[in-house]
Amino acid sequence: MTTQDPRLELPRVQTPLPGPQSAWLFARHDRNLTGANADHHIYPLVEAGKRGHLIVDADGNTFADHMSAWGASPLGPTPPDVKAAMDAAWDRHGMQISGWLPNQAALGLVETLVGIAPGRLSRVEYSVSGTLAVEAAVKFMREATRRPLIITFGGQYHGESTYMTAGASSDLSNVSSGRTQYVSGVVMVPYPNRFRSPFRRGPGPFDECEVLDYLDYLLVQQVHPGQVAGVLIEPVLGEGGIHAPTQRFWDRLQALCRRWGWLLCLDEVQTCMGRCGTMFAMQRWNGIDPDLLLLGKAFAAGGQPIAAILGTDAVMAQTELHLGSTYGFAPAACAGAQAGIARILAGGVLENALELERIFHEVLAPLRVAVAQVGDVRAVGAMAAVEFVTDKASLRPAPALQYAVHHACLRRGVLGISQRGKWHYRLQPALTMPPAVFRHSCELIADAIHDVVQHPPTERSDVQDAVALAPR
Repeated sequence: MTTQDPRLELPRVQTPLPGPQSAWLFARHDRNLTGANADHHIYPLVEAGKRGHLIVDADGNTFADHMSAWGASPLGPTPPDVKAAMDAAWDRHGMQISGWLPNQAALGLVETLVGIAPGRLSRVEYSVSGTLAVEAAVKFMREATRRPLIITFGGQYHGESTYMTAGASSDLSNVSSGRTQYVSGVVMVPYPNRFRSPFRRGPGPFDECEVLDYLDYLLVQQVHPGQVAGVLIEPVLGEGGIHAPTQRFWDRLQALCRRWGWLLCLDEVQTCMGRCGTMFAMQRWNGIDPDLLLLGKAFAAGGQPIAAILGTDAVMAQTELHLGSTYGFAPAACAGAQAGIARILAGGVLENALELERIFHEVLAPLRVAVAQVGDVRAVGAMAAVEFVTDKASLRPAPALQYAVHHACLRRGVLGISQRGKWHYRLQPALTMPPAVFRHSCELIADAIHDVVQHPPTERSDVQDAVALAPR
């Protein structure tokens, strides 16, 4: 372990999990919760509050927060400048439906977004959540092209609305089974993945552009390219395990878009506003020129819910669609988002996110060699993942091992992102997390991995069995 600053508070777990107070709260309230919300095995604790970059549970245990409200709290808990901006806007405007009654808070945010938007993006549509932003983008693409089909990529998550569950697979079928709407209009191909190929077995690295070869095959055999309105893609695959395509992939995808007249829509709901060490994840590559770009989560800067669709004049200037919602671009939410952007533009936030990326690789990348069950270690700015396998020859997923590592990390005070049946463990800390806290967390994760692999849990013969039969 590295020497720590004695003034820096680090996580500490003093009770079994759940502790007695958390267990009492579960027993008291579970009878009023849905079954999903009464499932506490993944996170056996009740948050009582936050302190700095720590979550404090009802028993006084503290955990380094690597969830950051699924990325919606990118600047740590209750950033003072964001709170002050929202309070002032609330006092001035109260609640307003910005899509119907223009107000200075909403118009000011539009001007700011156009000022930082990359490429040809010059128009803004109001929204309140990432899910609604995706739905709006699909409608824009269909309206602008008068074509019915959308190409999307497996493993992406686009929300829980009726239409886009047809294009949401996460990376486990149990996420969509019983929920997916098998509607017409979505064509899905695998997400580019250099570590694990959908077309061949064994260790890589693989040619990620083979998924575009597969798309070319579909265009000949099944889908007429002239029926495709656009491509919906996450620049960095989030729920599917933090995969980032190469420049070669983007160049070839854009060539396909230009050849066939497809619109390119980047779903940056998880990756915008500094999450990947640049204002927008697309800026980590050269020459990406989207027609639409979607904002959410970190766009709120930890304040009130807000989302947006950025688009070109060609797509959005003459639209007949009106897609704003009651709460889309509410004045206080706009003020909070403005404050968050100002914080990033002032400097230091993007640099810190890149430093967290560097630390993650420095501490955990050696495990790819040192630990047989660590298949890959990936980070893009302040989003990172460790992928677990039973062995490096077969690359067979090891979800039971991942789940055991997650609980070993919790006992050490590291609260990351885990899910039953998944074989990658993810971190999504605040962009402002002190590097010393992040380094300490990574060292605790490495320690947990070394501990668990001494006596690894038995993996089910089938990954889906592991999901269905995991303890609840």
